[in-house]
Amino acid sequence: MVFCERLSRLVERASIWLGGFLLMLNISDIVMGVTLRSLAGAAPIWTEEVARFSMVWMELIGAAAAFSNGDQMSIDFVVMKLPPRVQMLCRFFSVCVQTVVLGALIWLGTRNVMGSWKMKTMALGVPKAVPLMAVPIGMGMFLAALLLKRRGEKRA
Repeated sequence: MVFCERLSRLVERASIWLGGFLLMLNISDIVMGVTLRSLAGAAPIWTEEVARFSMVWMELIGAAAAFSNGDQMSIDFVVMKLPPRVQMLCRFFSVCVQTVVLGALIWLGTRNVMGSWKMKTMALGVPKAVPLMAVPIGMGMFLAALLLKRRGEKRA
């Protein structure tokens, strides 16, 4: 149990720090682009690409931290009215559905990444696989947070 709690905190902290870094990168890039457009009349073309890619990475990496802190959207008022055993069954079913969906996203995201190494982005010229890796990595972190949190709840 101690190992799972430590691993869960590690995933949460990594998600928070990476998401925070990407947020700062995104804001800095947008401010730089806007400032250059205002002062010089144009901004480098790559600023739009960096802003878009950092936003996608930030959202998908940050999902694990949001889940760990209970900040995800959840509509559970109906479940709370049910008897305890039915609530437990609903939670189990919810975790099963989430695990299947996240597993599918990881699998399909990985396949998409594998097929996109030869294509390059227009402005930065990096392989398209780099921004696409946000899906399997972010959803992998989310799945780890989900399973570690549920394992910790079972033991508690």
